[in-house]
Amino acid sequence: MNRTQIYVSLFFIIAFLAGVYLILNGGLTEGFNSSSMEQTTGPTSSCPNLLIRKGNGLLLYNTKAPIVDGVNPLPFFNLDEYINYLEIQRNQGNTCPVLYLQQENNAQGHDVLRVRPSPFDLQGGLQPMNQIDQNKPVVTVVDASRENSPYNANNYAGFDPLNQYIGVYTNLDQIHNSTKQNKISDNPMDPNWAGVIYTQQMIDSGKYADNNITRPVYGGPPNTSFYPGLPAPMKGPVDQL
Repeated sequence: MNRTQIYVSLFFIIAFLAGVYLILNGGLTEGFNSSSMEQTTGPTSSCPNLLIRKGNGLLLYNTKAPIVDGVNPLPFFNLDEYINYLEIQRNQGNTCPVLYLQQENNAQGHDVLRVRPSPFDLQGGLQPMNQIDQNKPVVTVVDASRENSPYNANNYAGFDPLNQYIGVYTNLDQIHNSTKQNKISDNPMDPNWAGVIYTQQMIDSGKYADNNITRPVYGGPPNTSFYPGLPAPMKGPVDQL
């Protein structure tokens, strides 16, 4: 066994022993940092970490602290009070990640607590909207039902049986989301919907006059007037009674 082989063997032995020492004494630290999660500042033990909504009220818990009436949980009688509290805490530099649970009624009629992204984003079973996804370029839908202008102009979009645009932000999505950019919307499917009265006012103003559905107007009956005095290939009806 020459000198080079001895040095190589000693190197691997020392590296192996150093690895064993680090594992036993150094511990393991996960080095990833998710930019989508808010960083916790301030004392961890004083941070509330659970928000439960029951009806219109909200209860903010700190599960690491004892239960004290009026303090833990901290009650909020409506969402506006919680928003005001949240703004004050953020101005003071306190940002704590909170698990949000909402009391709902399931199909069996039982009250259950379900996880939601936040009190401001109640997407059931869906992931919160990512700001990166919202800045994607708009893709124009290839639609044969709108070709051969001007005959197919202003037609409704055709059905996509192959789901070619799943996960893509198209020009149809842009039209659908356009009413969300205003302060209030007359679209009941928008989170900023202003209510039934406002929608009816927009309809009465004629905003959707071009979308009204009416009975089809058919052409008049053909010229079938009967003149008994004119000659005809067939005789008129004869009363047999």
